[in-house]
Amino acid sequence: MYRLLNLGLLLVLVAGLLTLPGVAYAQTSYPLDNCRGGAFSTEEDFMMSKSEPYDGNPYISDGDLLSPNGTLCARNADLLQKFNPAGAAAADLGLDAVDILDFTDRLVAFSTELDDIFGKFTAGDLLFTNGGIIPNTALVAPFGITYDIGLDAVQFIGTPEKLMSFAGLVLQIGPDGWGQDRLQQELKRYGIDIWFSIEGTHWTAVAAPILDGDLLAATGYVVAHNSNLLPNSVPAGLPQRGVDFGLDAVTSVRTPDPDSVIPNIYYSTEILFRGEPAFNDGDILKGGNGVVVTNEDLIRAWAPKADFLGLDALWAPVGPGTPPEDPHIQTMCGDRPVADFDGGLIPIGGGGVGLYKANLSTSPPGDPPRRPCGEYVPIDGFLPDSAVTRFRVSYRPNGAAVPAIGAASGIRTNWQLYEWHGWPINACLPTGSLVTDANGWMDASDYLDAKDGTLTGCANSGLRLAVWDTNNHQAGFGPANKDGHYVLWLEWEDGGGTLHREPVEHHLQLDNTLPTIAAYPDGLQVRLSGGGGAIVPACGEAPAGSSTFQAWGQFADLYYWNFSLILRGGAPPASFGYGPHNYWDLNDGTAGVKNTDTTGTTPDLTTVRLRDIHMTDLGASFTDCCYVLDLWVRDAAIRHTFNGRVANDNSGSSAYQANAFVTFAAAP
Repeated sequence: MYRLLNLGLLLVLVAGLLTLPGVAYAQTSYPLDNCRGGAFSTEEDFMMSKSEPYDGNPYISDGDLLSPNGTLCARNADLLQKFNPAGAAAADLGLDAVDILDFTDRLVAFSTELDDIFGKFTAGDLLFTNGGIIPNTALVAPFGITYDIGLDAVQFIGTPEKLMSFAGLVLQIGPDGWGQDRLQQELKRYGIDIWFSIEGTHWTAVAAPILDGDLLAATGYVVAHNSNLLPNSVPAGLPQRGVDFGLDAVTSVRTPDPDSVIPNIYYSTEILFRGEPAFNDGDILKGGNGVVVTNEDLIRAWAPKADFLGLDALWAPVGPGTPPEDPHIQTMCGDRPVADFDGGLIPIGGGGVGLYKANLSTSPPGDPPRRPCGEYVPIDGFLPDSAVTRFRVSYRPNGAAVPAIGAASGIRTNWQLYEWHGWPINACLPTGSLVTDANGWMDASDYLDAKDGTLTGCANSGLRLAVWDTNNHQAGFGPANKDGHYVLWLEWEDGGGTLHREPVEHHLQLDNTLPTIAAYPDGLQVRLSGGGGAIVPACGEAPAGSSTFQAWGQFADLYYWNFSLILRGGAPPASFGYGPHNYWDLNDGTAGVKNTDTTGTTPDLTTVRLRDIHMTDLGASFTDCCYVLDLWVRDAAIRHTFNGRVANDNSGSSAYQANAFVTFAAAP
């Protein structure tokens, strides 16, 4: 019986292991390049739900290196492969600090949350992916700390060449060769430094304490106290101001200006603050300022089931010396950043609904609420002034398979250019043209020269990468479905004839169908407020003395926003408006009032009570007279006009609203 029980227990344990994430073995070609735009680690493990990492395992640990665009850059095992015995499966030790020193050689400096299971290093040691180790005690020795106090954040200071050379020296010296202030001597010899924070507080009998919220330099000075990093309104710093907020992650410029060190430091804290400015311990803050990236925005592209996962390690290409290199889309629907769309900046094949400001607010539906795009959709971004011969914005229907580069449809745009006309005009006139080919390809040189004026002698600053005619005003220029959900990305050809594409994609939901109001008499009705709510027919006369009426209506839209009512008439003529009443607004306290949802009136295809109107709102103009009640229904779509030169946002135009009216007579 004992043997059977233990066998059963073993089977249960094995079954349990099958439900856990698989053991991660190191890969020699992990895609660190995915993090060229930034890198971080979270405090908690999670499952990614809208894409798939390079190893196919959607389980993301707090030891993995992540990109803000939703792509995995390295597993914890990838970073640790030089420290593991041959053939051994690496344990996930977490990722507490990180600094990417070189992408080509995959050189990363980092620390772990846990000590090495093979005894080669501790969680406070500074590790290098080339196998180098700097013991924690060597880092903190200048501050009189003689024990391992942990390592929470790291940032190398110096030129890339010197840092690469120093990393080679670290490997050569080994972990046991850093006694007698050897580290400080070598840092000074190389003209570099290592900024870092520690896990605990170190007290001395004579000097001020070293806090885990202070940013320290391995050469022996405090770069910034916790009180310097946070705004004056935050009670940061001990003992004077009251609280040590900790320093959990740090990134900065490689060669800081001595006169502007703190403003170029980006970091996260160990604890949150609910005052002004408020922040969480997973937000990215700017030195001396407030939040620049919330944790929710940082992890959005990963689509976790929680909106907060904390922040443990951070690296970013901070500074003017790190501009983008490859072409990419930055804005859609005008100047709206792609990151503000649900699925607007996701890995290839990732999900999203394509709506602007969809669920981006802590108080749904957001401000402004979720919005699709329609009519002409301007799309813009970065295009370098060399190395690109042609480009296009490509697209496919959501749900379609990811095509090969160059195989998808491309957005076509027909530009009208300003050209210089000499004497006797001596002015720029819109007489030129610049047109993509039938597949959406644009000559990059002509485009850039037209934009800055080199091509025509006149600047054409309104040019964008593309302006999409989503409502097919020009045959063949729009998509198959004017109300469809599409995925966009940028493609380009280099000087050698090789085609490339963005490593990310951008979801976009279209809406070119305007709101509809049901035909009379269902679309808009004026009813008596008493006696069962009898309908006052068009041109009908309400009983004298009736001053309060019920407005009933029926309307629908794919992405409804709000309705408004306008009461007009009387002597002298006057008007009074009610609304706009947004779909997310609560009822005004009267049972049955409003009755709208995200697609119009509810229940669908039913005339419902919208609200009450009061003739006395017209003041002295309320007399025995005829009146008109107007209903205006607006949808949420962002729409632009396009004259071939400039795209202008005219989303609020009455041309895109549905209108109905009814006439009636009333008297005091």
